[in-house]
Amino acid sequence: MSLPAPNLDDRSFQDLVDEAKRLVQLRCPEWTDNNVADPGVTLIETFAFMVDQLIYRLNRVPDLNYIKFLDLLGEQLRPPSAAIAPVKFSLAVPKATNVLIPAGTLVSTARRGQEPPISFSTQTDLDLVSVSLEHILTQAVGQEAVPQGQSIAEHSEFSCFSDVPQVGDALYVGLTQAAPNCIIRISVDCRIEGIGVDPLRPPLIAEGWDGQQWTRIHLLKDTTGGLNQRGTIDIYVEQHALSSFSGLSAGWIRVRVVEAIDDQPRYTSSPQIKSIDIATIGGITNVSQCTPITNEIVGTVTGTPGEILQLNRFPLVSGQDTLTIEVSSPEGWATWTRVESFAESVSTDLCFTVDDIKGQLRFGPMIRNSDGSPRYYGATPMSGSTVRVPKYLVGGGIQGNVERGAISVMRTNIASVAKVESIEAAVGGVDPESIESLKDRAALTVRSRNRAVTSLDFEQLVRAASPGIVRTKCVDATDLGKPGTILVLVVPQVPDGAFAFEALQPPIEVLNDLKAYLDLRRLIGTTVRIEPPKYIGVSIMVRLAAKDNSNAARVTADANAAITNFLHPVNGGYNGAGWPFGRTLVVGDIYGILQNVPGVAYTDLIRLVAVDPVTGDRGEPGDRIQPESLQLLFNMDNQIEVIE
Repeated sequence: MSLPAPNLDDRSFQDLVDEAKRLVQLRCPEWTDNNVADPGVTLIETFAFMVDQLIYRLNRVPDLNYIKFLDLLGEQLRPPSAAIAPVKFSLAVPKATNVLIPAGTLVSTARRGQEPPISFSTQTDLDLVSVSLEHILTQAVGQEAVPQGQSIAEHSEFSCFSDVPQVGDALYVGLTQAAPNCIIRISVDCRIEGIGVDPLRPPLIAEGWDGQQWTRIHLLKDTTGGLNQRGTIDIYVEQHALSSFSGLSAGWIRVRVVEAIDDQPRYTSSPQIKSIDIATIGGITNVSQCTPITNEIVGTVTGTPGEILQLNRFPLVSGQDTLTIEVSSPEGWATWTRVESFAESVSTDLCFTVDDIKGQLRFGPMIRNSDGSPRYYGATPMSGSTVRVPKYLVGGGIQGNVERGAISVMRTNIASVAKVESIEAAVGGVDPESIESLKDRAALTVRSRNRAVTSLDFEQLVRAASPGIVRTKCVDATDLGKPGTILVLVVPQVPDGAFAFEALQPPIEVLNDLKAYLDLRRLIGTTVRIEPPKYIGVSIMVRLAAKDNSNAARVTADANAAITNFLHPVNGGYNGAGWPFGRTLVVGDIYGILQNVPGVAYTDLIRLVAVDPVTGDRGEPGDRIQPESLQLLFNMDNQIEVIE
């Protein structure tokens, strides 16, 4: 609870007018006309208006002082964060040469009505490597690999695995080059021989050699039914490296027989392959909702210590701690590096600071010592020097958190690319920090002093380190069988209303960065784990009656929106701070929400169904869902029936 801060003057405009009129009666009783049309009353109201404005500004002085104190402590508003999404680039046709999608390639969402498209850009080069089949081998478990190149050359069939496939049997495919981050299409001509399996879920796994170990490959599409018919297999190879296997050098991929799970059928005989062809058809890379600005000439300096230069575009996106600028000199361009403050800088350090919100570059100041001698905190550029910025990023914000598939337009023309599509929802976009948020954060910063000791310290530091994380819960994992471990559950910023489950999963890079950040601040002898909570999807079955003259479709949409918002993990619940961890949901909660939906006469039936958001498995309908203490509910796939 904050201390109450009284207004320095709480008089309103009308209070001032009334007080002036009372003084008129006391000091000038001859003035008897108090109508609003009287010129004297006009003057009173004019002066009252001016004094009211002065009072308003006077009452803002405490806020001004508070902000100045925060500035003295080195607290700054945090810049916006850019949403990130993996995007698939598809080639029009496989190419005989590599296709480069350079860093800075622009893509965007489609325009919707009067809303402008939201632009994203690639942050690293994506090289779509042209590959073909170099080697092919088969290996039964416990035996030597057998080359099958001769069979392919003679167009004769060969068995992928043992006559009766065993767990560990594998088909090895060697590519002419390693193809990291590429989508590879394997075109196979098979004979229907690998009988016994379910063609939609064969007991196979695809793996690629990343230079150190075999790692699982993402299977995007398989029309061969488990190597049982002519078709194609599209795979995404994330990590890949050239290596030698059985004395042959190639970029190796393998398809391996694995243990069947549950009721999954097994192979009773090996698939037979007639021919196989390999080609690169696309690739996947991350894009962020920001625009790169390159080689911007900021201006010419006067040589004054502490000089400030203004960038053309701002605010800058967060995460640009390694930003550099170049300053001209008779010897050429010198590179200057960004620092957080000038406290540790000396007169020879080529450094500067950046105000990300205002887009301002500042060079080191000069401060007089007690004896009058100057003390320079950082070097000062020569008068007349030109300053340019090789690259910086602008953009970011919550509007970049778009749904899966929303990024679909190429803004940078690359002739070989036919299609672009985001394969997951964009997450991590956060608006610039508000003054009120800064005040709250600063109070916690002073309390924790950048050290993680209590649960509240861990939660506050995580939110401070990553603006894209909006909810945290820190617990001692000793009760979970992990003594000495601190478990921090994190919930990222997600859009209002309905959203894809993928949006609730922070990128692995964010989780790794947060762990590294807390490792520098935790107590010695403790271990920190950072992960998202286990989510339980809630599908609600509702039968309700609409009022007379109500539109059934509208009532359905409003009821669905009310339920979705109520169970929102970020801003749902009764207090708008997100549905609480471990809180039981009962049908009475939903009855209360639907009662306030316009057009609803009464609610006839409500049933709650727990849904596994990963597999889609649904539980039995009931009147309550009881999550565990560290689990979190969110709404998905409601079924609403309206009785008119």
